[in-house]
This record gives sequence, structure tokens and C-alpha cells, in this order.
Amino acid sequence: MDHLDTDFSLSRRQYPSIPLSTALSDSSTPAENQTLPGLFRILRRRWRVVSIVTLATLVLGILVCLLLTPRYSSLASIEINRAESEESTATPGTGPPPTADEIKMDINTAITILQSDGLALGVIQDLNLISKPLYRKAVDSLEQGKPLNQAPKTQQKAIKIFENNLKVESPDNTRLINVTFSDPDANVAADVTNTLSRRFIENNLERRQKSTIQVSYWLQKELDDLKKQVEDSEQKLANYERKTGLAGIQITGSSTGEGASSVTISPKNTVTERLFGLNQELTAAEANRISTETLYRLVQTQDPEVVLGLGSMSISSAEGGGPGALTADGGIQLVRSLRAQEVALIQGYAADAVKYGANNPRLTQTQQQLEAVRQQLKAELQRISKRAENAYLYAKNNEGTIRQQFTKQQSSANSLADDTVQLQVLAQEAYSNRALYESLFSKLQTASLASGVRATRIDLVEQARPAGIPAFPKWEMVLPALAAASLLFGISSAFLRESLDETVRTSNDLGEVANLTAFAYIPSIQLQGQDESDAIGSKLIHAPKSPFSEGFRTLRTSITLETASYSQKIFLVTSPLGGDGKTTVTFNLGVAFAQHGARVLLIDGDLRNPELHRLFGCEIAPGLGDLQTPVIGPEVKGIVQHAALSTLFILPAGQLREFPAEFFDSEAFASLLASCARHYDYVLIDSPPVLSVADASIIASKATGTITVLRSRRTTRPIFSSSVNTLRKTGTPTIGIILNDVRNPTLDGFHNYAYTRQKGA
Repeated sequence: MDHLDTDFSLSRRQYPSIPLSTALSDSSTPAENQTLPGLFRILRRRWRVVSIVTLATLVLGILVCLLLTPRYSSLASIEINRAESEESTATPGTGPPPTADEIKMDINTAITILQSDGLALGVIQDLNLISKPLYRKAVDSLEQGKPLNQAPKTQQKAIKIFENNLKVESPDNTRLINVTFSDPDANVAADVTNTLSRRFIENNLERRQKSTIQVSYWLQKELDDLKKQVEDSEQKLANYERKTGLAGIQITGSSTGEGASSVTISPKNTVTERLFGLNQELTAAEANRISTETLYRLVQTQDPEVVLGLGSMSISSAEGGGPGALTADGGIQLVRSLRAQEVALIQGYAADAVKYGANNPRLTQTQQQLEAVRQQLKAELQRISKRAENAYLYAKNNEGTIRQQFTKQQSSANSLADDTVQLQVLAQEAYSNRALYESLFSKLQTASLASGVRATRIDLVEQARPAGIPAFPKWEMVLPALAAASLLFGISSAFLRESLDETVRTSNDLGEVANLTAFAYIPSIQLQGQDESDAIGSKLIHAPKSPFSEGFRTLRTSITLETASYSQKIFLVTSPLGGDGKTTVTFNLGVAFAQHGARVLLIDGDLRNPELHRLFGCEIAPGLGDLQTPVIGPEVKGIVQHAALSTLFILPAGQLREFPAEFFDSEAFASLLASCARHYDYVLIDSPPVLSVADASIIASKATGTITVLRSRRTTRPIFSSSVNTLRKTGTPTIGIILNDVRNPTLDGFHNYAYTRQKGA
């Protein structure tokens, strides 16, 4: 038998220590929703839910988009040019380039201003948007007929609607700001975008002009005060010059490192001029004296090399005509020539000495020439030394004379120092006032120029135009998004429906409830083209190769293997509630055992709603309900043999009793079961639902085992759990579970009951 639960029955025979009442499921088997094939099976089972929800969501989304008012968007681009510094305003473009952070800060500031309530309210008033359909709902009922500037609630609502339709953003790595506005009217969207951009630029210009005017007003006021101070300070300076006679002074200004200014006084009278001249002459004479003295000391060494090293250094008087000078034509050239001759003679003498020997007359001649050159060189050095001495003495005397004149003139200048200090103070005050006046005047001119230059740093690059195609809905984007969302919603609905479904459909559902598994599943009769309520007889007889028939043969094998060690085989076939198909299962299971050669007795124990006799094709009476006394012999009144199967018998329900529970608990019923167990291989009892009445529980306590029938996709897990607990109280083991009316076995985790050779194979 090719059925997944057959292996379980075999395992029970290998391990008889496991109680028959509990068929354990494999706890290591993952849940269906934990595996990819299981998820696909869920989707296949719920394909109708997925299809309906997906289609409904898609249609609803399309209808909503069709009902929505189309919206048009218009775009305007604004460029934020680089900001000029105040120092470079007069010559735009010469300032340092702005950093990335500064550009980003300017753009963020502009975006914030564009999104401000003030600009929004101005645009609403300029275009009278409150009269447009989109903004009519913003009018507050208590402010009907009032101007917009007197209706604060209406203003707030209108601004909110305006901001919801406005989008301001800046593309990366640009100085552009894109202003986008959406409205059902394409012309209104373009007008709003252009008006907002224009008001933003005008607002920026107005703010800068106001700032410039405020600065200019303050500077002008300060300039008036400074002008009076400058006039007063310069008048005081002029009066002091006339008083002290220090007329014709020169004022030189300079700036210090801290930004402050200072002034230097240069008096232009004869005293100071003479003192300055003598100071310069004394400095020059002192330098000349030091130079000539240095030269004189060096020449006194009489060393030709030292003299030649002095070069063309000259020693002269203050007027340049002092006695003696060390120049190229004044002895240096002659010393250089004599020194060269001396070196040449020395070299020649050394060469001849090697060549001719020490007593050669040629050496004597060379020696005499060398002595003559040295005498001439010495005489020339003495003459140079004398000239240097004369120059030194002249420079020394000249320095002394000038120093005497400087000391005399310095005494005259000291008397002028006190007057100069006061003059310095007055001149500093006058210079500072004038410098401050000129600086403020320059700033005033700069501010006036900035109002025309710096205000033009925001440009409207592209004006908004009315759009011809709606921005919403964009069907090329909406339809794929709706399709994806609908499919996702449909799949989610399928899993939600699966998670909310408490019915028993798979073998794993049995394990989740009672740690049980199914002996077999019974395919739906409707799959064979026949309604269960209209079935007369058994398909095991009329269609023995059908999946329905194969399901009962699998069930027969499972029960046979499970109960091989049972001495008596009296089985109660019941279900939690009515309509689960227990009567059909009882009849067809009896047919399956009878076809296998076993003697089978079917007892219709449902004395409230008997149906087994209809499937068997016999009368309802006499039968079980007619039994009054205990059964003594093998003969039981009312037992009917099947027309087609000689080993299949039935005991119909017979007379219906008012209190069936008392009958099943009587000695007569117990004796009946004992007698039947001796004469039949299998006794199958069809009973009422176990949860509806107490009959099934009483019969179960007298049977060898119970077989529970569940209807797939109908019996819920809580109901099944209650029936299992009820049967366990009777102490009778549960032989197995039968999952009935399985409509799609492969989707519920079962195998098909089919094994045929393909045509042509």
C-alpha cells in the first residue's frame, strides 16, 4: 500500500510498548509554514482567496485612482549665486570663493524661507486661492465673509493645504532650488510656483534693502557727529601750530597690527631740519672714521696679501676729497703687479735650482732680481700706509668737528621737544577722527553699492509652465505598484486565512491537537462524480480501482496491522459531531474487510438517527432496538446478510428507543457484543457523535477500541481535542483516526491513491 501512514502502523508493531491509544507523530517534522514546499502548498490550497483578494484589491485601487481628481505639477528653478564679501562688494567676483558648507547653509536657508508661512500666505492672497475648489474647505464656518487677514483659522487651514501641495528641494552638488507645486488646475499650479518664486526673490531684495537702509541711517548719523569732531580737533591743531610756531608740520598715519591707527609728527622748521642734517652728517663721519681706521690698522701690517685683500676700498674725507686713497690707480695695481713678479721669480728660482744646481750663475741673477722686486714692493706698501694714516687722521678730525656742531644744535632742539609732544597729541586726535570719518564714509558708500550688487545673487533660472500631463496618477507607475501591492495583499490574506483556519486538514493537525496521526485518508466522493448522500452500496464493489476504494483498503491494512494481537475486534466508529461521514466509513470499511475474507458484522448503534441500513440496502427493523433480553445463543434476531458479499452482515437499528443510553448500558447489549465477538472476525459499531450525546461514550467503554472519523476542512481542532479527551475517559484505546472527505490530497500533504501504467509505456 502506497500511503504515508502505513509506515506508522508498522512501527507500532515493532514497538508494542507504545500505548495503542496514542499514535505519536514525528516531533522533529517541521510545521508546514516552516518549509518552502509547505508555503507553496498553502498558496495552492488558498488560491481562490489569493485570486479573489488580489483581483478585488487591484480593481478597488484602479477605481480609487479613477475617482481621484488628477493633479498637475509645475516646476520652477532658482539659482543661489555665490555671496560677495563686504570688502569685495565694489568689485564683484573678487572675493574668496565660498566653501561647500557655506553654500549648503545658504541653500538650506533659502529652502526654509520658501516654505515659510509668510510667503505661503502672500501667494494665497495674491492669487485669491481661497476661492479655488481645493481651498474652499479651508474657510472656517465662523469666519465666512471675512477678509483673509482677519480670519486666523482660515489662514492656518489654507496654509496647511498650501504646504501639503508644495515641494522644495535642492539637487545634490548644485546651487539650484527646485520649487514644485501640485494642483488640480495646471494653470493654478504654474501661477502659484512662479508667484512663490517671484515673491521669494522680491522678499530677499526687500530684506537686504531694509538692512542697507538701516545701516546707512546709522552711519549717516555717526558721520554727522564725527564731522563735527574732526573740525574741532583740526581747529585745535591749527591754533597750537600758530601759537608755538611749529607751522608746516607733516602728519604721517599708519595702521597697527590690532587695527588701530597712529600718527607721526615731522616738524619742518630750521631747528629740527638742521638737527636732522647734523645727525646724518655725524653718522656718516663716524662711519667714515671707523672705515678709515680699520683700513689704516690693516695696512700697518705691511703684508702684501692683506693689502691686496682690501680690494678697491677707499678712504676719503666727508666731501670725498680727503688726502690719500687706496684705489686701483693709487697703488693697489702696482702692488698686485710686483706681487705677481715676486711669485714668478720664486717659481723660476726653484726650477733653476733643480735644473742647474745651487752654484749656477743664473740662480744668482734670479736672486738679485727677486731682491729688487721685494724692495720696490716694500717701498710701495710704505707709501700706501702713509696715505691710509693721513685719511684716518682727516676722518677723525672731521668727526670731532661735526659732533661739536651736533651737540650745540641738540640743545636748541630740546626746547622744542615739549611743544612737539603736545602737538603729537593734537595731531593724533585729528588724524584718528579723520580716519574714522573716512572709514565710516567708505562703509556708507559700500552699503549703498551693496544694495544694488549683493541683492542680485538670487536668480530665477526657469519659470514654471502649465503641465499637459497629470503628475498623479501616473498609470505607468501606479499599475505596477497596485499589481504588486494587490498580489502581496492577496498572499498575505491567504496566510492569514490559513492561520485563522482551525479545521483539521493534514496529519500534522492531528499531532498538534492530540499527538495522533491518521491511519488513512478517504478521498471525497464528490471527486468521483457522486454525492455522498445519494450513494447506494459501496464503491469497493462497483468501482474497486477508484481512489476512494483504495483509501479503504489502506485503512483496512492499517487496522489489521495495528490490531493483529487483539483477541476480540469490536470497534466503535464514531465522530465528534454529526455529518462527518462515520456511517459511510463504517459501511465501506466493513465491505473492505469482507472482501478480504473476514466475517464482518455491522451494528447500527445510532438509535437516534439511523442511516446504515440505507447503504446496506435493507429494512431498518427488526434490529438492535428490538433486543429486550440478553443474548444466549448464536442466533441474533434481525441480522441480515449482504446480497453481494456472503461474509458481510448487518444488525439494523430496529425500533428507536426513547432513552438509548440506558439500553447501551444494559446487560442485553453487553451479551450481544460478547456473542458477536465469538462468531465474527470484526464487529463495527456505528454510533451517534461522541460530543452530541452520551451513547458513544457508553458503547466505547464496552468495545475493544475506537475509530474516530473527522471530516476534512470541517472538524475544528478544539472539537477534535474535546472528542479525544471524552473517549480517553472511557479507558478504551483509540485504534486510529480517519480523515474523511479529503478533496485535494496533494495539497493537504497526502499521496494520491493511484498507481497505473501509462499508455504506450
